[in-house]
Amino acid sequence: MEHEQEAYSFLSYQSLAIPGLLQTRDYCRAVFGYRYPAIGSETAEQWVSARMERQLVLQRKRPPVCHFVIEEGILRRQVGGPEVMREQYQQILDYTEPVHVSFQIMPTEMAPHACLDGPMVLLETPDHDRLVYLEVQRASFLVSDPEEVRDYDLKYGMLRSQALSPDESARFLQGLLGDR
Repeated sequence: MEHEQEAYSFLSYQSLAIPGLLQTRDYCRAVFGYRYPAIGSETAEQWVSARMERQLVLQRKRPPVCHFVIEEGILRRQVGGPEVMREQYQQILDYTEPVHVSFQIMPTEMAPHACLDGPMVLLETPDHDRLVYLEVQRASFLVSDPEEVRDYDLKYGMLRSQALSPDESARFLQGLLGDR
C-alpha cells in the first residue's frame, strides 16, 4: 500500500471485483460482507474505512496517472444489488472524468486475451522503479525484477489493445446505467 500511495502511475487489471481505488463505500461493504469465512461487522467496517482512505491518493495535488482494465463480468455481477451497482457504475464514470484516470472494459467475448492468468497492478515509484503487485486469495507479492516487470508491462500493453477503448467503455457503462 505504501507504493500505491506514492506512485506516479498505477495500471490495474482486475478479473474478479471492481478495483479498490474505484469502489463505492456500499460496493466495498458488500464485498467484505460476502467474505467467507465471515470477518465480523466491526472488522469489515474498519477494512471499508481503510479502503476509502486509500482512494484519497486520487485527490492529492499531483495524483498518479491511473488506468484500469476490468472484465465485463465484474460489471454484470450484482454485488450488493442493483442500486449498489448503479452507484458503482456512476462512480467509475465520475472518476474517469479527470485526465489522469482512464478505464477500459475487457468484453466477455474477447477470449483468449493477454491476462487470462490473473489480475495485476503495475506501479511506478517516485524513484522511477517499476513494480508489479500480484494478489490471489489471501496471498500477495511484489515483483521488482526489471526483466519480470518488463514482461508484465508488455502483457498490460497487449491487454489494453484488446479491450474496449475508453470511449466505448464509457458508453458501455452508460448503457448499464440505462438498463437499471
